[in-house]
Amino acid sequence: MKERVFYVDSERGDDDNAGTAPGQAWKSLERVNRQTFFAGDRLLFCSGGKWSGTLRPCGDGEPFRPVVISSYGDGGRPLIDGAGGYAAVHLQGVSHYVVENLAVTNRAGDRQIRQGICVEGKAEGITEDVTVRFCEVFEVDGQNVREAGPYQSMYWNGGIYVTMPGRSSQKNHLHRIHIFRNHIHDVKTSGIRVNQEEDFINDIHHTCVVVRGNLIERTGSDGIIVANCISPLIDGNRCLDAGALGVPEETRLLAGIWVCATSDALIQHNEVARTRMFSDDGTAFDTDWGTAGTTVFQYNYSHDNEGGFWLDCSSLNYNREYHKTVLRYNISLRDGRGVAVYDKGLDAEFYGNVFAFDREASLCVWDEGESFLFRNNLFRLEKEPEDGWSQAAFLDNRYEASVCPREQGEKPEERCEESGRESREERGAGGLDAAWLLANAQDGTKWLDGKWELLCGMTMGKTGSGEKQ
Repeated sequence: MKERVFYVDSERGDDDNAGTAPGQAWKSLERVNRQTFFAGDRLLFCSGGKWSGTLRPCGDGEPFRPVVISSYGDGGRPLIDGAGGYAAVHLQGVSHYVVENLAVTNRAGDRQIRQGICVEGKAEGITEDVTVRFCEVFEVDGQNVREAGPYQSMYWNGGIYVTMPGRSSQKNHLHRIHIFRNHIHDVKTSGIRVNQEEDFINDIHHTCVVVRGNLIERTGSDGIIVANCISPLIDGNRCLDAGALGVPEETRLLAGIWVCATSDALIQHNEVARTRMFSDDGTAFDTDWGTAGTTVFQYNYSHDNEGGFWLDCSSLNYNREYHKTVLRYNISLRDGRGVAVYDKGLDAEFYGNVFAFDREASLCVWDEGESFLFRNNLFRLEKEPEDGWSQAAFLDNRYEASVCPREQGEKPEERCEESGRESREERGAGGLDAAWLLANAQDGTKWLDGKWELLCGMTMGKTGSGEKQ
């Protein structure tokens, strides 16, 4: 079938038109939703136009010939307001789609389960090749209550929400889902959520899921949560002020970026800042329930998160395929209570990181950190950690202050004396050190260009533990 282009214009369109030229544009979402789309079709909304209701397209594209939903003409992004419905844009059971260049909101006078853009797979079979990119999602009046019960709590909605009915399996799952360079802000929900309908079950089947380059600001709950995925990639996102629109006594627990029921997740090159802490948690990152394989957090920039740098909930709903969590080459500045929150008894390795605090902080909040190995990190502490150095293992770290733990084969006073004698040039290559970081820190990572390798104190590519990257 010949590829077609359809136009929609909220001001000058008419649903009795053919829809196949700007001068013959359709007017309403209702007309669009009656159309069946095929491979290579394009559905274009007029820039500056406004629609109320839900966009729910029908029909599938094909590999390399997706259905593309985008914009045309000059002006701001076309705006779709879900008007309090389940979702403003709902891709339900369709494959091979690209959604781009839309503005999406879903305003209402109450809090219920609501999405901005929802990608919902089929209950049976593989739903594949869906990309959401270059969209703005804002003012989604969804749910940010944690204890609202199954299917009704904050874990079942998001600014961009990717899910499927029931449970995933080898035969029934999502494949090649890309969430790329969207701006999600001022939503009462989480920013981006990937899961299956049945939560807290260790089904790990979604494949080739990538969340990359998104800017998330001021959410009602978590920033990014990815679940039920094999080797998901969470890369290059900025998550600022997660929980800013939360309600302390109702939202209770959240984190900036976290994974659950995933295997071998890779979280890298993200910035997470100013995550709120209510009852507990409030960290930048989190290895949570049901994780398997090795979860890696690397080259991330974390600062001013109220709860701390990393949360360990890995033993919840324990997955026998869990290997460890690796946290390497990250820069953590002024992260609330300290480096880690909880030690759930499963291995975690920290190496090549910079941890810098300008106030009292802990190495491990609530627990002793016996499962942790700290190797080749740079610590900047104003005084001894609040709860001492815990029971973690320390090897070949640097300390910018006269406080340090006993390292393997050393007396603690010898290490402290040596650290106290180091000049600024010796402590951080090129005269850079953690104190410089604290004094010059900014939002974004541009100010760190050319400095990351020096500040982590080692050559990129060396893992510090003999692992391949």
